[in-house]
Amino acid sequence: MILSLLSVLLYILSFPKFNFHWLAWIALVPLVCATAGLKPKRAFLIGWAAGTLAYAGLLYWIVITFRSAQQSFFLAVPCWLLLSAYLGLYWGAWTAWTAGKTGTSRLAFPFFAAAAWATLEYIRTYLFSGFPWTLLGDSQWRHLPLIQMASITGVYGVSFLVVLVNAAVAFFINRDVTPAKAGVQGRQRHWIPARQTAVGPSAGVVWRTASAGMTALILLGCYGFGVYRLRIFSMEATAPSLKVALLQGSIDQYQKWDSRYIQDIQHTYEELLSETARVNPDLIIWPETSVPGYLMEDPDLTNWLRGVIQRTGTHHLVGAPSRAPGGRAYNTAFSLSPRGETLGLYAKQHLVPFGEVVPLSRLLGRWIRVLNDLGGFAAGERSPVLPSSIGPIAVNICYEAIFPDLVRRGVRQGAGVIVNLTNDGWYMRTAAPHQHFIPNVFRAVENGRWVLRANNTGITGLINPAGRVVSASPVFVRDVVTGTVSPRSDLTFYTRHGDVFAWASLLFCILISLRGILRRRETGYSFRSRPPQGTPRQS
Repeated sequence: MILSLLSVLLYILSFPKFNFHWLAWIALVPLVCATAGLKPKRAFLIGWAAGTLAYAGLLYWIVITFRSAQQSFFLAVPCWLLLSAYLGLYWGAWTAWTAGKTGTSRLAFPFFAAAAWATLEYIRTYLFSGFPWTLLGDSQWRHLPLIQMASITGVYGVSFLVVLVNAAVAFFINRDVTPAKAGVQGRQRHWIPARQTAVGPSAGVVWRTASAGMTALILLGCYGFGVYRLRIFSMEATAPSLKVALLQGSIDQYQKWDSRYIQDIQHTYEELLSETARVNPDLIIWPETSVPGYLMEDPDLTNWLRGVIQRTGTHHLVGAPSRAPGGRAYNTAFSLSPRGETLGLYAKQHLVPFGEVVPLSRLLGRWIRVLNDLGGFAAGERSPVLPSSIGPIAVNICYEAIFPDLVRRGVRQGAGVIVNLTNDGWYMRTAAPHQHFIPNVFRAVENGRWVLRANNTGITGLINPAGRVVSASPVFVRDVVTGTVSPRSDLTFYTRHGDVFAWASLLFCILISLRGILRRRETGYSFRSRPPQGTPRQS
């Protein structure tokens, strides 16, 4: 149990606000040592408990978010614990899948453990609408050379590499078998039930050294690729640069939809727009739902927006709620010309459960309301690519940025820049705004595109195609973030082919598991009937 708790602590410390990213490379070692050689059921329970505690520590802000929305404490805590327990299931599945794995050569086991983790993260991205928050690879967001591999593998490849190192380290320091004293049953402390061999006691050292060596070579290869890719970016001829300005109004989440504050909100954005005049931007980007009302439905609000846009004389991308003729509401991004005319719009497709829509609303709607004061939104269906003064842009709204394939599709359709509009006001001053910012770094690397992120309360920032955060604002301050960007047209391997690496990891795990099942049938081995003590084991 102590080893499992140590893994929990190290995992939490790897992410914001702590950001000790180097701890991620050893965070799972204690957990692997604690579950090595156990029966799958027991390994699952230990992994589940550890995963639940880890996510409870990372997602503590859920309780604060619910309470700030004036939701009951007795609703907030169960939601926090249930989500943590659900995410913990993936840890449990991983430990059950890998502890005591039969049919796997010792050299292959660290690769199996890494592939299993990447597979489970990929499944978590889609199952039950998906929640790929704080993926293990995300912890490396500041380690630019190593995360360049995401341009091929996606973020799942970075997670794979981190787990590979964890598994290799655990394999290297773990003894093959705990020797049994006379009359005392020894405990298995190794990855797989060993097969009979006459190689001798030095065989374990050879295998562990070989595994560590292969892992080190792969790590160096990925690092070398990253250094090469970063150098290519730095040596590229400077493309035509276009100026952008990103607005951060820092409007209180629960004043946004109060009619008493409309004029104050308008005045705030007028002041921010006046600051943009010093750089004369080609495009001005507003945060998610920054306009305090349904755009194109309220004549006064629409005329005000058109007027301030015309005074700037440039294109705008504005986040605002909209409503269809049938009454359905959408969380929308509007691309507007210098005259305030609508050039295109995108309605958010992946809605936040309980934030914008209540799952199973017929069952739960009587007790739970959405946290957003506008009420429930409907999911949009339009293409995320919008026209703008800097060329086609791939727009995503709020936590759509944590879904790699959703962003990739926009770039695949011809976008030269990625734009994220969001509002993290309801997270307050917790770790959540920082955790929410990180996936944008990986979307930049995966697709080789600039990412422009406009956030109501921060973090607002610009991220270059190599994942470097060029500029970023503090949270809960009014700010204008400006910079120059160069739209790109080339496509990375990941943009072209998607999650091939994740599917390859899944296939590898299936093949290894089938091999283990067949071998157990041939040998008659099962976890319920271990070989008697003293029986020679293979290495």
